Amino acid sequence: MLNISQNLEKRREMEEYVDHCELKTPEEVSRLFLEYTRLIWDYLLIGRIADFYNNDIVMNHAGGVTVQGLESVYSGTLSSVAKCLSSAPDNQTIFVDIFAEGNPEDGYRFIQATTAYRPGEHGGQEYAPEEGVVLPSSQNGHTGLCECLVKKIDGKWTIVEEWLVRSPDTQPRQDEV
Repeated sequence: MLNISQNLEKRREMEEYVDHCELKTPEEVSRLFLEYTRLIWDYLLIGRIADFYNNDIVMNHAGGVTVQGLESVYSGTLSSVAKCLSSAPDNQTIFVDIFAEGNPEDGYRFIQATTAYRPGEHGGQEYAPEEGVVLPSSQNGHTGLCECLVKKIDGKWTIVEEWLVRSPDTQPRQDEV
């Protein structure tokens, strides 16, 4: 388990990369959004959503639920984080895989698959599975898959559209959006 100093240093390193990445290659896109996702979900820096989500973002959820706008992303993320923290305050995001394709001229698409590890449900073990390991559903909180379209708009890289599928207990219902 990380101590406070190590945890803050790790967070600072992630923020440094996220704040200064130039998105010149698909590999940089993959690393950027891996670290960006962790900052939001593991470090609970929900305000960082505005760093890359476009004000007019279109987010397509499974089951035909579509939401639009940055405020919808904030409220949906806050709702999901609250559900997650209430059931597993020690939740950790595990990346199964993330990859990107594209170029600086046309933009990028990236796909990421994540699962959640909840140490409290495993006797408080002080380790998590290795990256790339998919846990059986009985050992994780939820599984998510998203694809994002990233474009440069007015000189700023931004996610303009996202397609998102999560395990059923984390899916938004039509009446929640």
